[in-house]
Amino acid sequence: MGSSDDKGELERLRAQLREAEARLQLRERDWELLERQRRHTEQLFTAAFDESPEAIGLSRLEDGLIVDVNREWLALTGFTRDEVIGHTVVEIGYWSDHDTRDAALAELRVSGRLRDQDVIVSFKDKGKRLVRLNGTLIDVAGEKHILMYVKDVTIERMAEESLRAGELALAQANEQLSQQLALHELTERLAGVGYWIASPDGQTIVWSKGLRMIRGLDPDSTSVMSSEQARRSIHPDDLAMFSEERLAMRGVPFEYRAFRVDGAQVWLRSSLHRQFNARGEPIDFGVIQDITAERQATSALQDKLEFIEKLTSRVPDVLFQYQQRDDGHVSFPFINESVRSMFHVRPEAVRQDARTLFASIEPEDMPALFESMRASHHDGGVWQHEFRVRQPGGGTRWVRGNSVTVREADGKLASYGAVRDITESKLAEQRLQESESRFRSLTDLSSDWYWETDAQFRFTSFAGYREGKSIMTQADSIGKTRWELGAMNLSEEDWALHRRVLESHQPFRDLEMQRLDAEGQTYWVAVSGAPFFDERGVFKGYRGIGRDISKRKRAEDETQRLAFYDTLTGLPNRRLLMDRLAHAQVTSARSKRYGALLFIDLDNFKDLNDTLGHDVGDLLLEQVALRLVSCLREGDTAARFGGDEFVVMLEDLNESDTDAARQAELVAEKILKRLNAPYELVGREHNSSPSIGITLFSGAILGVDELLKRADVAMYQAKAAGRNTLRFFDPQMQATVLARAALDADLRTGLQRDELLLHYQPVVDGRSRILGYEALLRWRHPRRGLVSPAEFIALAEQSGLILNIGQWVLRTACRQLVAWAGEPATRELSLAVNVSARQFRQNDFVAQVQAVLEETGADPQRLKLELTESVLISDVEDAIRKMGALRERGVRFALDDFGTGYSSLSYLKRLPLDQLKIDQGFVRDVLTDPNDAAIVRTILALAQSMELQAVAEGVESEGQRQFLLDNGCTVFQGYLFGRPGPLGHTVIPA
Repeated sequence: MGSSDDKGELERLRAQLREAEARLQLRERDWELLERQRRHTEQLFTAAFDESPEAIGLSRLEDGLIVDVNREWLALTGFTRDEVIGHTVVEIGYWSDHDTRDAALAELRVSGRLRDQDVIVSFKDKGKRLVRLNGTLIDVAGEKHILMYVKDVTIERMAEESLRAGELALAQANEQLSQQLALHELTERLAGVGYWIASPDGQTIVWSKGLRMIRGLDPDSTSVMSSEQARRSIHPDDLAMFSEERLAMRGVPFEYRAFRVDGAQVWLRSSLHRQFNARGEPIDFGVIQDITAERQATSALQDKLEFIEKLTSRVPDVLFQYQQRDDGHVSFPFINESVRSMFHVRPEAVRQDARTLFASIEPEDMPALFESMRASHHDGGVWQHEFRVRQPGGGTRWVRGNSVTVREADGKLASYGAVRDITESKLAEQRLQESESRFRSLTDLSSDWYWETDAQFRFTSFAGYREGKSIMTQADSIGKTRWELGAMNLSEEDWALHRRVLESHQPFRDLEMQRLDAEGQTYWVAVSGAPFFDERGVFKGYRGIGRDISKRKRAEDETQRLAFYDTLTGLPNRRLLMDRLAHAQVTSARSKRYGALLFIDLDNFKDLNDTLGHDVGDLLLEQVALRLVSCLREGDTAARFGGDEFVVMLEDLNESDTDAARQAELVAEKILKRLNAPYELVGREHNSSPSIGITLFSGAILGVDELLKRADVAMYQAKAAGRNTLRFFDPQMQATVLARAALDADLRTGLQRDELLLHYQPVVDGRSRILGYEALLRWRHPRRGLVSPAEFIALAEQSGLILNIGQWVLRTACRQLVAWAGEPATRELSLAVNVSARQFRQNDFVAQVQAVLEETGADPQRLKLELTESVLISDVEDAIRKMGALRERGVRFALDDFGTGYSSLSYLKRLPLDQLKIDQGFVRDVLTDPNDAAIVRTILALAQSMELQAVAEGVESEGQRQFLLDNGCTVFQGYLFGRPGPLGHTVIPA
């Protein structure tokens, strides 16, 4: 047994053990309590997170990996939990890229908090939305995470913008109302007009500022007075008449006298009216005009008439004043004494009744005389008429009457004029007419007419003029200048230039004028003239001929319409849009403003054609064209590219690319909405939607073709996104940019390594004999083989390398001409070389060509330079100067691809051309497309009229050749006669 000390120690240890066990049990209870509290807290947090009415997301700061989102976040964005948990915000498309996300969260990284940050993100089904972010950084397992609250404020922001727009419109309306009130007061003051308005009971009157000024009152004084006060200012002799009109309220103008506050008397013209307000109460008002000056002028006129009677009593012509009342009664209130000798009546006899004067007029002439007098008198025109007066001893004498009609102070019409004896001039005129009848009989057989003007360039005569063609008769034209008659196509600057030619007494040829005929249709005439002088050398005027050129002009217009407008929709076609786009790029470079291209393709259009037929499809395309045009501003362009493809070009957008993109997007959304509306097709409702690709442009940094490709790529992105939507071009998807850069580098190297060569295609006559060749550029690429110019010429134009290439082509072609000149069989051959637009526009282009001719010794008459219409029309005067200088050396010119431009033919005829080359695009379908056949016939007729040789390009079949031969073409080029190739074969000339 142990000692008592051991037992005591053992008891102490047991007590400590029991105490430790008690403390352990107490701690275990505390731990259980804490664990229950922790689980309760987690449940509360989970409930608060999931059930929160605000959208909440938890994501990793470093890469945007989504850890958790609540139900409101999923409902707001349209995603499912499986689509987002474990994915980054960029992977699901919520943010467009990491850079955009990092920029938006910059404040959060610095301060650890983000407050009311508005950004644009993408939801699954709603696309781009404007949201407001509030977030904070939290630490989860040692990693930084973002707890983000998200609120969609798109609708809220749109409402704010609408409110601001409404406030602006209200301010503008208030400003416009103030301006209109100021304009009304100014009108009253300038016109001497005012008005008054009576109260419903008629006891008080309100005078306008204009009326207070008429009565001599301060315009800003009180405007309200009693009816009795208002009537005190009326002249006592006129008060009864005014009261009668005030009771009747007939609205008929009447005149009366009144007194100003200073006692001066004024004459007033008034019209009284009655209207009823919304309660049915009568509202009387009157409009008043001060006619004091008019009355004074009438009195002064009477005094002058008495003086005129004395003054005109000795004038041989009959001077008169003529009046005709509504009941048909006519009189001569004034007529001078000469009426006695001319009409054999006394002046007093006709001043009240004109019938005694008319009794002396030849009865046969009376109907026409009365009709002319009636028409001019009532229409207020100028009267001029010739008639015969019977003589007491027998026979007649011819007289001419002239007058003008005016409205007198009392509102009645009166004619003032004179009658002159023209018997002697009539006899002389008759003799002149007889002498000219032989000349007219000759001119009537001609389609031209003859004209003369005096020294002031006023028309004096016509011969062979076709009446009924113009709304202006021959009589209308006599006494007027050509510019007074006018022309729709000539501006003031054009007429000033024409007058300078006339004033320098120089001949002129083929002045073309567009006018309207009697049926309102346009027609064209061309006039030529030369000055003539008397025997002393004094200038007397001009004489010349005129010719109707309407048929030729219509042929030119039809050529342009067929070449540049879509025949189904009437919209510009691809060719015209390309030209306008190039012009828009130049304008954009000057203005620094962006433009935009919208490439539009109709979704599932092929299904409509296959099910309902092409006729119904055409109806849809026509309606789409009309809707497109209705969505655009004036100055924008909508074009049809073919099939169901349309292109819209927007110009003059904002200088900021962001704002310009928004403007283009608004137009595209408008088009989407408009084209989504149902269509009524042959009694059935049809729905169609478009896919739209958009690209911006500024200046001419990118070529026209490149812009179209970008818009096309964007359109296919819209198709891939599910159709019926729009997409902007993404430069990163344009892989061809790298290819173009590589091609440019290869081309520069190829020019240095002499990899370029010329192929030659024969040009033949109607019997297939070779007249010459066209030199066509090829590139012998070390890896790609033979490369067509279609793949690198446009790139060379943009880079400027075309200048070196053009010089190489010209020098190589001239050396070939020198080689041909050494052989009798080939010395007569010609060689055509294409000249690029950039090369021709060089200031020293003429010197470059002359230097190559001198260097090689080639015969200039065997060299033919081919130019396109767009090269020439960009600066016509510069083109004429350059071509004229080379033409003097013997170089000949051809207009290539004729019919694909839209130049003015009036400028075209000024160019020193030898040939028109009909574009192969027209020749290709000449046997199957009536439009192309009509264009080719028109071009051949035009070439014949301009004495130019026509060359048909792209002839591939005997049928095409025979059609061209039948319509007057004698020179051909195409695969039917030989493909382009090197001159390794024997050259057989004509």
